[in-house]
Amino acid sequence: MMDRIKDNCRKVLFAVAAGQDLSKLEIKERTSLSMSTVISSVDRLVKRGLITFSEERSPRGGKMRSVINARPSARAYGISYKSGTLTATATDLKGEEKESVSQEVAEGVLPVHSVLSLAFALRDRAPDPLAIALSLNCENKQDVLKALEDRLGVKAISASNTAAVVYLALWRGAEIPVAAIGVGNGVKCAVIDGEGCRTMDFGKLLSPGLSAGDGRVLSALSASVVEEVLRGSNYRGHYFMQGGRPTETRDLADYSRALAKTISALVEIANVTLSPQETVLFGEYLSEAFFERVKEDADAQNLVYYQLDKRAFALGSALCALTKSFFS
Repeated sequence: MMDRIKDNCRKVLFAVAAGQDLSKLEIKERTSLSMSTVISSVDRLVKRGLITFSEERSPRGGKMRSVINARPSARAYGISYKSGTLTATATDLKGEEKESVSQEVAEGVLPVHSVLSLAFALRDRAPDPLAIALSLNCENKQDVLKALEDRLGVKAISASNTAAVVYLALWRGAEIPVAAIGVGNGVKCAVIDGEGCRTMDFGKLLSPGLSAGDGRVLSALSASVVEEVLRGSNYRGHYFMQGGRPTETRDLADYSRALAKTISALVEIANVTLSPQETVLFGEYLSEAFFERVKEDADAQNLVYYQLDKRAFALGSALCALTKSFFS
């Protein structure tokens, strides 16, 4: 991560955040910057309130030694919306999750007050926000961003769930370029490379409806729905196309195999066009067995599988805010 930071001051901040009780000499060694650059950068970061500086005498005596740390209370916020749950998470400057709150909300247009109340609940626990990012797929996203900026007094960044996951991979140690591919009703890809973070929409997936036997036609692209149908005694082993007209009888496993081939082809396209060191595959539909099928079809050794809970997207959003605001 240090290699991609171009600004000297931000390099110093990253070195300090990644360390503990560092001296100026240790920062110089970790950043390969000159001592004069380290000294001026430390002074600037202290004035901005991002790091703390003190001096102490070595236990063996001799000269005073500088002790430099990231400000412990500094936080980056991430807020995500997934499957009817709003989650807000705060990380410190080291990228470590510190506080998290969540609440259930009705699907559809998110009330601005719901997002604000959750942000305020997080601020009660972590009262020092420096940056915030939202991975919310909702129609009134700009209203939410503006309200947060007005009420919290910090810049609010828009992100996608796929972007949140690629930042999660970056902070888990993935080398750049790193990509994430999310599978839902469609397929989206995000990549972090030398130009920053970019997102691409690979398009919608054919989403057949499963006949549940009680008049309902449910999407096959949701793992929870698939599980509900397969466990129900009324599953009849065939599906309806979305137009509502029944097609030939097919098994859900056939659809799963066809979907795996589609995803593996998109993984190959991402590898050819983006050349990522690592590609993360995630999605509610995906199981470990499905991932192994995709990996085998794509013959991609750089492919890894993330099984994520709702809180992970908020954490990834917070890491997005942290990276874009301080380490880009």
